[in-house]
Amino acid sequence: MSDPNDPFADFEPYEPPAKPERAKREKAPREPREARQPREPREKKPRASREPGPKREKASGMPSVMADWPDEPLAPRPAERSDDGGGGDRRLLVILSSIAGLLVVAVIVVFAIYLTQQSQRQEPAAGPVPTAPATQSIPQPSGTPQPSESPSAPAAAAGVAVTADGFTITDAGGSTTFTHAWADDAAPAVAALTELFGAAPTEDFQNGDAENYAYRIYVWEGFRLYDVYLSESNRPRAEVPAPTYVSYDSDIDVPVTDDFGVELDMSADEVAALGPDSGQGGSFVFGSDRNTFYQDGQRRFGAAVRVEGSKVTVTYTFRAGR
Repeated sequence: MSDPNDPFADFEPYEPPAKPERAKREKAPREPREARQPREPREKKPRASREPGPKREKASGMPSVMADWPDEPLAPRPAERSDDGGGGDRRLLVILSSIAGLLVVAVIVVFAIYLTQQSQRQEPAAGPVPTAPATQSIPQPSGTPQPSESPSAPAAAAGVAVTADGFTITDAGGSTTFTHAWADDAAPAVAALTELFGAAPTEDFQNGDAENYAYRIYVWEGFRLYDVYLSESNRPRAEVPAPTYVSYDSDIDVPVTDDFGVELDMSADEVAALGPDSGQGGSFVFGSDRNTFYQDGQRRFGAAVRVEGSKVTVTYTFRAGR
């Protein structure tokens, strides 16, 4: 009895069907080949035998190369001494004498040039300059007063004075006609400067970036007024450290002064002699301790001075961290 749990209990082995037999091919009978005829044997030709020739004999009359070579080594040949009768010493003496003569001539020439220069430097003392005889004053009546001569003073001109807090404009008499603080609006300053320079400014624009504000620039000859340009994303004007600032240079047509004593015709060495806080070459910084806006809200500017050849440029503005 088969096991019900055995899945292969009723399985019958597979037997493949028998393959059909293939029909065998019958080969056609081949025709018999004709028998080959046997070849005739070749006749060997007899070779002529060589007669041995006479043997070559070495020439006995040739002398051997080493036949006359001595058995013992020859003695070394003594070095030949050149006996030129002292000609080499004479030539050396002539050369040294020529060099010494040239050195003596060079010393004489240098000494002569030195004496010539010394004689040219010693100029004869100038003789006394004859003075004109003093003129006697003609006595005048006591009732007629004598006119007194007074040196003519240069005519005063209107100008600009720049300080840490702003700038002022003065008239020819020295009186202050306009005062501008760095936090003030720029429109009144533009009108006052237009009257001072006698011409309206040309306008320019300075783009801002992540660290600097954009500015409108009002340009006169040698003087520039910067007015901050604020967009909606910027801080209000009251929180800007430099709402306005100025820059001027040697091309300005009116007198301008500052509180550091910088003059627009100074050289770099003269500016350095004023004692800047820092700087070298042609760039200097004055009043770097004034940049305290973010500490106390005060807008007090120092000055950056740049000297390029004969041109001096002074810029009063806020310098963060400097």
